[in-house]
Amino acid sequence: MERKEKQEFLSKIGIFSKCKGGDLKALAKTCKEMEFSQGEVICKQGEKGSALFIIIFGKADVLKEKPDGTSVKIADLKEGDVIGELAVIDGEERSATVVATEKTLCLVITSWDLIATLKDRPLMALDILKMVIARYRSLADKIKNGRYD
Repeated sequence: MERKEKQEFLSKIGIFSKCKGGDLKALAKTCKEMEFSQGEVICKQGEKGSALFIIIFGKADVLKEKPDGTSVKIADLKEGDVIGELAVIDGEERSATVVATEKTLCLVITSWDLIATLKDRPLMALDILKMVIARYRSLADKIKNGRYD
């Protein structure tokens, strides 16, 4: 995927949808592509978050490990879904494991690249923060009302 295609793809992703063209161009320069085979772990619960992933094509399951060591599927992911947007910002542990359920291609943005890009673009950082907060509030509302779809 060329830089221009990455920029256009990023503009359609929720957390980046409010960002301006020049900001997305800078971010697109840092994006790498990573392919995962069916059954391959994209990120693992408990690991430190050092990158976020955006699914270009393919599908993945989000699995939450229970205290007894078994896992329960809590979500399905598809094209355009973002994985690890909180952990890439705060560097905390991943809250779930994500496994590709078919051949899956992701754009990868490392924590270092994201922070370096945002350092000189405070308005972009604010735009991303607003979108992350909106997603968090939506999830909190679903949990509060017992809806997990």
